[in-house]
Order: sequence, then structure tokens, then C-alpha cells
Amino acid sequence: MRARRLATGVAAAMSALVVLTGCTQTVQGTAAKSGSGDVPRNNDSQRQYPNLLKECDVLTEDILAETVGADPLDIQSTFVGAVCRWQAANPAGLVDITRFWFEQGSLDNERQIASELNYQVESQRIAGIDSIVMRPDDPNGACGVASDAAGVVGWWVNPQSPGIDACSMAIKLMELTLATRA
Repeated sequence: MRARRLATGVAAAMSALVVLTGCTQTVQGTAAKSGSGDVPRNNDSQRQYPNLLKECDVLTEDILAETVGADPLDIQSTFVGAVCRWQAANPAGLVDITRFWFEQGSLDNERQIASELNYQVESQRIAGIDSIVMRPDDPNGACGVASDAAGVVGWWVNPQSPGIDACSMAIKLMELTLATRA
């Protein structure tokens, strides 16, 4: 009995040691603050598209509301991160607005994903920039626009009820985003 307990205890200790050593590793080098390394930052995007770097504040909520036909008092931010989201109350119903910017993304990748999702994809130039307009098979007429600007930037307008021209709204939001004057 005593030998069995000792063997069980040794086995448990060995298992714990294996787990602990299997999950640790030493990494060579010195910790450094983001942007302090030898790799130059891509600051061309700030000069070429100054509005992109304002992330979720690229357009004010008043402008967003006006563009989707909503009262500026009836819009709210619902998420801020790599993707920015708002919801606005248009007289025809609620409208979800989404903005994304992936500095390392590409328009070709957005086109490929949209095609794989069976979206209708149309090439277009918006503010002189190569872009695509994406229309999923959505009964409410959702529409997205992506542009080749310092990576890929995009807007989606998703009405929660039919009868809203989401594509013209998404294109207008992109035109405002790509404006070269801050």
C-alpha cells in the first residue's frame, strides 16, 4: 500500500514536471518597446492617407449619421478595435455601419474572400483609388466597399430592413475616408 502511494506520488510529480517544462522556453534577445527596433515603420500611409490613421475617429459620428440618413443623436458606437462599429437609426430602420483597416491587408485578399463567400464583386475606382464594391445575397441590401489604401480599408453598411441604398452610403463613407486633406 505504502509503495503504491509512493509510486503514485512520484508519477504525479513527474507528470507535473513534464507539463511545466514542456510549456516553457527561453527566447533570446532583449525586450523592446513597439516601434523601437531596426525595422523602419511604414510612415508613408500617414502622409498619403492622413485620415486612415485616426482609426475609428476617421469620420465623426455626425458625418456617419448624415451619410446613412440618421439623426446625429441616434447613432452609437458599438465596438472599437481592429474593426469599428456603429448602429444608427435611419427613418427606414436600424443601420449597422462597420469600418476596417488592415495595414498588412490587400485588396486582392478582400476580393478573393468576397468571391469565396459568393458575393457579387465589382471593381471600381473611388477617389482615384482601386476599390471593390461587394454585395452579398442579403434581403436587406447590405453592401461593402474595400479600397487599396496603405493596406486595405473598408466600410460595410448593413440595413436591418430593406429599402436603403447601402452601396451609395458605403461608397460615400469611403470617399470621405480617402480624402487627402485631414
